[in-house]
Amino acid sequence: MSKPFKFDATKRDFTDGSNNGQRAEVAAAAVEAASRARHEAVTIDEDGVRDLLADLGHLCDREGWSFPALINTAKKDWRAER
Repeated sequence: MSKPFKFDATKRDFTDGSNNGQRAEVAAAAVEAASRARHEAVTIDEDGVRDLLADLGHLCDREGWSFPALINTAKKDWRAER
């Protein structure tokens, strides 16, 4: 049985010198900004993340990009950076 994953905020796998904690803060700011833009209560929770992901899907539709392909690539990047 594998060990449960433990988030390491200090892990650095980025060319810009940032770490996973800083990247998580950027993501939290994006969830917050999206909530404000929709005139919704600002919550950094699963609903807020899900809403932002759905909004990104709509952006991809508008731009003609494959949202599922981008999600798959992002998941590979995320796994490599964990």
